[in-house]
Amino acid sequence: MRVIKQSDGKQFYETVEGLLIDREAENNLPIGILQRMIENTTDEEAYLLHIEEDGLPVYLGMCTPPHLWILPSVESVAAKHIQCLVRYLFDHNYDVPGVLGEEQAVHWFIEAWKRLDPPLVARLHMRQGIFRLDELQPILSQEGKLVIAEHAHIPLITDWLERFGVETNERLISKQAEELAQDMVGTQRAHLWLVNGEPVSMANRARKTPNGATINGVYTPDLHKRKGYASQVVWALTKKLLDQGCEYCALYTDLSNPTSNSIYKKIGYKWIGNSLVYHFDSKESSSES
Repeated sequence: MRVIKQSDGKQFYETVEGLLIDREAENNLPIGILQRMIENTTDEEAYLLHIEEDGLPVYLGMCTPPHLWILPSVESVAAKHIQCLVRYLFDHNYDVPGVLGEEQAVHWFIEAWKRLDPPLVARLHMRQGIFRLDELQPILSQEGKLVIAEHAHIPLITDWLERFGVETNERLISKQAEELAQDMVGTQRAHLWLVNGEPVSMANRARKTPNGATINGVYTPDLHKRKGYASQVVWALTKKLLDQGCEYCALYTDLSNPTSNSIYKKIGYKWIGNSLVYHFDSKESSSES
């Protein structure tokens, strides 16, 4: 068993596609990132590692700094595969600010890393549910309409992303709010729900996978909450994506937020798996903060 490092996103995807595609919706994050790398001629830094056993790929780990390491959902993964990946990262001095992904793989990773680095403090940031929708359910129609955000909306979306980052404790989103807003609007992925011409809620078409798409960045400011607008914008964007040919849509929820989980289930989203997000600190840095 050995770890192989690759630098070409296309070649890496060809190597690991068979591991990811069986659980395409669960693995929308790594698949979406790799497809973005293939489609865009950018210099985005990425660490792409796969584990080979008996000449065949059996698992993978990937990271686009400064983000966390991604541990996908692979049916045949075993603790020894994760331990092999951890040993490689540790021995080669990779920066590991944390991990996110399939919960069993995440637990195995943390256990293995703690054995190599006892001062490690692994802080649970979020328990996420991964939901998939294949058939949209009808909901009570709200006034308003779905529109693609325009350049003039960038300041508003920047403000909403900053607030979204604070509410979800996603500091990186708040920090990069303007850059994210410009990208979301520039690529026509950001959508707004307008009522009498006023934006009251937003949702973003995030990653695309071979057969589906992921929705994220769902946000409604306090002034417009509890009026059904979040349900409506997600419902309308989901319908748009299905009408455009997606076989399914996926999204993540914070499992500690029963309201959002209930909203998505009513629309037709069904739970397919969990994803854990952990941030790593040393005991020294933790005590200083």
